[in-house]
Amino acid sequence: MRLSWTCAGQLLVLLLSVLRFPAAAANLANNKTLAKLTGQSASFTHTELLIRATADILLQHYTTFTSKQLYVRWEDGASGPLVDEILRRTATHLSVLVERDPPATPADGLDQSHHHQQLRLLNLLLVTDCAEFDHVVAGLTDELYDYSGLYTVLLVGASSKRQHLETAGIILRTLWARYIVNVVVLIGDGRQQQQADGDDDDDDDDVRLYTYFPYGEDYCERALPVVWNVYERGVGFVHREHSPFPPKLDNFYHCPLAVATFPVYPFIIPSAMMADLWPGHAERTEQEEEEDLQGIEAMVLRTLRQRLNFRLQLMNVDPPDWGTAGPRDQATGASAYIRHLRANLTIGYWATTLHRNRYMASSFAYYTSQLVLAVPPGAPYTSLELLRCPLAKPIWAFLLCSLAAGLAVIGLLRWAGSPTARHFVLGHDAPSRAWPAMIAVLLGAGLSRAPRGSFARALLLCWLAGTLVLRSAYTGSMIRFLQSDRNHTVPANLPALLDAGYQLYMYRNYSFVFDAYPHIGRRVQLVTAHQFRTAIVRRLQRPGARLCVLLPLETVTFLNRNLTRTGQLLRVARERVTVAKLAIYTQRTSALLGPLNKLLERFVASGLLHRWAAQYHQLRFLANPYQYRGRQQLVLADMDGPFEILLVGLGLGAGTFLIELVAGRWEGGKRKKRQSGEQ
Repeated sequence: MRLSWTCAGQLLVLLLSVLRFPAAAANLANNKTLAKLTGQSASFTHTELLIRATADILLQHYTTFTSKQLYVRWEDGASGPLVDEILRRTATHLSVLVERDPPATPADGLDQSHHHQQLRLLNLLLVTDCAEFDHVVAGLTDELYDYSGLYTVLLVGASSKRQHLETAGIILRTLWARYIVNVVVLIGDGRQQQQADGDDDDDDDDVRLYTYFPYGEDYCERALPVVWNVYERGVGFVHREHSPFPPKLDNFYHCPLAVATFPVYPFIIPSAMMADLWPGHAERTEQEEEEDLQGIEAMVLRTLRQRLNFRLQLMNVDPPDWGTAGPRDQATGASAYIRHLRANLTIGYWATTLHRNRYMASSFAYYTSQLVLAVPPGAPYTSLELLRCPLAKPIWAFLLCSLAAGLAVIGLLRWAGSPTARHFVLGHDAPSRAWPAMIAVLLGAGLSRAPRGSFARALLLCWLAGTLVLRSAYTGSMIRFLQSDRNHTVPANLPALLDAGYQLYMYRNYSFVFDAYPHIGRRVQLVTAHQFRTAIVRRLQRPGARLCVLLPLETVTFLNRNLTRTGQLLRVARERVTVAKLAIYTQRTSALLGPLNKLLERFVASGLLHRWAAQYHQLRFLANPYQYRGRQQLVLADMDGPFEILLVGLGLGAGTFLIELVAGRWEGGKRKKRQSGEQ
């Protein structure tokens, strides 16, 4: 009787549990399904820990990003229940995209259809074995995935715990080959394999988190797997101070970083960059190389080296040129060092462009430089042009029109006007002297006798007042003009210079400026550094020379610091050509961008970049230090124009006098012959 009541009570409790807690029943079914993943129900504890550890990582670290889009990639169909259980715990915090095969991309990895697609930042990779992982990695292209994002690899396989470290090492080395640093690996156990190997069951109550640090005290650029944390039942992660994604590139432990560069004044100033550039000299130390490297961006590079603790390995690009960024077999210059993985990064007036960013990755743009045109001074004014320049063309036109109108009116009144009109306008007894009087008043001379008549005198006063103002303004403007630069104005911008017949030269290959203007790019002539220093600089000193050179404004001011000591000066056109945003370039998937950008932003925000640039770039070197800017006294040579006009007038007067003498003698001779003939 007691046995029957006991059985009935147990059945009743079981029935109530199923009716009141359907969620518990569903969990029981899911747990049974999850247990099948490893072959025996005894492994349920470890699988549950694996799910909890994964969910803990996703909830504690993935949700801190602005983007809440989680990308789950899984290969094994039997892993579906495991994915369901993980997503059930994280679905309220993250939006999830589950996929098995990623979109296909071309072999070169540059699929333009996904160029503007949001890169996958938060990723969960769930595979069964290393073969499936290799298949997943084949789809991790930089056109779809952000290699600086977070990656959690969950491997549910049949490997024993003795092989976990080796398996994690294979996975981590594969990801490091793609410069994926922020990665953790969680590996599930297979109970059947564990029993076959004789492993204890005591270790089933924890899950180990594997990661790697590419730089260490005794190694460089190696993916050595380490057990970074342990997840235990009832405790969670044992080392809570260990973040699953710690900063791994804040210290390079004096490992070498290859930097491709070449001289670009004043950003990278020439120095003995490598020991092989010094034949016969002993190999130079790192400190000597670093001290020899000077310039604005050299100071940036030196400070980065000190903060990140890496060893600088300089690579001198020969010939010194940025080159063309493109496919690896077509890249040239310094771009080829990056595309062929010969250098970790390159620095030296690298302006960010869309074409370069397609094949390489640029850091934070830390400096803005202006590209300007160095032009020679304009052609000097002639002596006669100096007489014309103080007044603008409209004033000269107004003066000449007024003079012509007055002379025309006088002529009409003298030959076609009535006596009454002549006397009213010109005054009595004045028509014969009106023309000389009008010109004499214009030049500042006086009149021997004023005209009679009120209207004629009113016209004379108006003409006197107007010419007095013009003569005063002309005299003052002439004095100021003679004390200033006496050269023609150079065209202000590049199109005007080209239309005026100027030849465009480039000291460096700044052809990226004219990518959108191929008709201008075809007219550019490249010159070497030797040609620039020996020939082009001298030509830029000649007034009226028809050439211009494209240079950064910082280069112009830096060169003028030394050129002005020899009496030379580089002058710039009034309008700039373009603005260049300077950055450091590296491989598209390089892990260096994170720590570099963090420090570069600090340099800019703190004003360090401005301070470093001010040591080499000072606008005061654009002005001519030898030009006297105070009051200047006019010398006799400044009045060459009036003397030339005087000489021309004297010549005309002398010529007229000679003509009159000859004509008088000829008329006298004819008259004598006529008189002798009559006699």
